[in-house]
Amino acid sequence: MLVMVSESEVTIKSEGSSPNQNPFATPHSLHTIILEEQFIKPLEENAVPFFGLVSVVVADKRNFTNQFYFNLMNEAEKLEIFLDDHGAKENITWYYFREIIASIRNCAIAAFQLSHILNRYHDYGPAEPAQYGAEFLDQGAATIGVLNDIVATLINEAVEEIIRRGCNVWLASPEGANFKEIATSAKLPRNVQMNDYKTSDKMVMHIAENYRRIALKIHRDQYGKKTPPEEFEKLIPTRINETKVKILESSLHNLQSEYDTHIRMTGLKTTDADLLSMRTFISIPMHLLEMARWLIHFYERHEGETVQHGGHGDISRIVDKKIVLGLISSFSLFFAHRYIMMGKRVAEQIMSRLAHVTRITVAVPKPVGFHARPAYYITIVVEEHGTDAFLIIDGRKFDARSVLDILEAGGIAADMELETVEFEGDERTLADLKILAESNYCENEQIPKELNYIRIARNIMT
Repeated sequence: MLVMVSESEVTIKSEGSSPNQNPFATPHSLHTIILEEQFIKPLEENAVPFFGLVSVVVADKRNFTNQFYFNLMNEAEKLEIFLDDHGAKENITWYYFREIIASIRNCAIAAFQLSHILNRYHDYGPAEPAQYGAEFLDQGAATIGVLNDIVATLINEAVEEIIRRGCNVWLASPEGANFKEIATSAKLPRNVQMNDYKTSDKMVMHIAENYRRIALKIHRDQYGKKTPPEEFEKLIPTRINETKVKILESSLHNLQSEYDTHIRMTGLKTTDADLLSMRTFISIPMHLLEMARWLIHFYERHEGETVQHGGHGDISRIVDKKIVLGLISSFSLFFAHRYIMMGKRVAEQIMSRLAHVTRITVAVPKPVGFHARPAYYITIVVEEHGTDAFLIIDGRKFDARSVLDILEAGGIAADMELETVEFEGDERTLADLKILAESNYCENEQIPKELNYIRIARNIMT
């Protein structure tokens, strides 16, 4: 390998063997077939912006900022598109190089999403226990360090691979590269007046309810478990995959757009603490899910055991898949779950505040009153709707979310030999509680079709 150095650039040249001609070329191809040796020159020309950008990494000046990652994911995408346009994905000589560039792009996007959160964390100001915030920031810093190492490894492998293929690689002088952070503590004054437009309680309720549905989905899929890599690998792609995570991420993104249109831009006051915090609990898990999605994409496409090709390279040889799986399970999905569950409580507070509260009178379960099974089914109904509800005995309110509260209320009702009791709460919750009561709280194991979610919740628990 010959290395020539000047003040403004570094030239790295390798004298490798001549590339093989494409054995799959046919005279009847719908595309013009370019010989592999003819591909080198246009590749060298189109790879200049990418390799000029990564010179700071090759020179071991790892200036990893969100600005660097923003540029890296864009330049890697351009180079990947160029390679795909020329059929590199289906060519044995250039397949591996194309895999490296795609892997760099995947990891750069994941790193950018995380650095975006870390840089704006204090602007987000999530209402969370102090130890939670410290834990997230500490683990976030460690995670971005791991991603930096992965990206640096992939970049150096890209340089070595393109040299092995007989290309000249032009690297800009690292002294000229300076990637300042995008984030800044200096902010313009907030003086845009939006008070002329007021949102409706119906829209606020709509956003809170939809957020809660997403939170329940994430919780039921057990995204909050720090699963060891060996076990987590078995969940991909059957239980956890790129498509499922993208659906959740897109749902949060749509919700954020609705929030920004109908709530954020309506002149919120600082007294609207729960509404203000909703934006944070939408945005942080959304970015964490996007980070997870790109790492899952990287694992599924470039690291998984199902990946097979005729090229000589192997991404898993240089990037430990256990590390990648750990970043997905123990950081991005774990903290996405934590923040969205905190947001779920905020959404439920908003929903309870806006609920149309009323009361109904229903019969006590027969023959033995509010024992464990009817109490459990009542809590499922209340949890399904997410608003506060109370079982009322002799003027005293018992939390209908709590099995223990209902059992205590049931004991009092039995002592008083009551045949009916009252429930107080949102009219939709009470409508389902009325159906439950009319079915004698499913004591005969028959669950009405309107309450099928009870069967689903019961099966999940058992």
